[in-house]
Amino acid sequence: MPYFPAFLNIENKEVVVIGGGKVAERKIEKLLLFKPRIKVIAPKTTPLIESLGKEGKLSIVRRRFMLKDIKKAFLVIVAVDNINLQKRVYMYCKKRNILCNAVDSPDFCTFIFPALVVRGDVVIGISTSGKVPALSRSLREYIQKVLPEDLEKIEEKLKSVRSNLPKGKKRQELMVKLSKKFLNL
Repeated sequence: MPYFPAFLNIENKEVVVIGGGKVAERKIEKLLLFKPRIKVIAPKTTPLIESLGKEGKLSIVRRRFMLKDIKKAFLVIVAVDNINLQKRVYMYCKKRNILCNAVDSPDFCTFIFPALVVRGDVVIGISTSGKVPALSRSLREYIQKVLPEDLEKIEEKLKSVRSNLPKGKKRQELMVKLSKKFLNL
């Protein structure tokens, strides 16, 4: 069954990443774009995660994970290969309505981490509901190639026009028309 796409505001919300390897690193790089408070729980971390910790972009707890680590989390990423741990964390999160993603285990996820294209405030998420991540990645690469190079400038122009017009159907129609014109559609 496909997942419903939703865009969440995670700014200043607690995000716990269980694991400190390359997979955790990739998820953290994406998360940082949206400014959450990231806490990494892992006995060892990659040099990049270490560096991000030293820069104050995330906090690191150097030990094995304990359930109390996610008690106040808004969102949890389980970036470890341990299926039993993934299931345990998922069950805990599910009971407490904490969003949970167990990397490469859609059965233990309440949300799927999409392939992302981010250009300024324009965010495009692509998902195959966890069934074929390679297709999501390929689609992301394709979309990145076909988007206009100046998309952020286009967005700024449209935002300026929109802010100077009264709400309503006429504004909506004009914004669609201008969007299409700027995108050469």
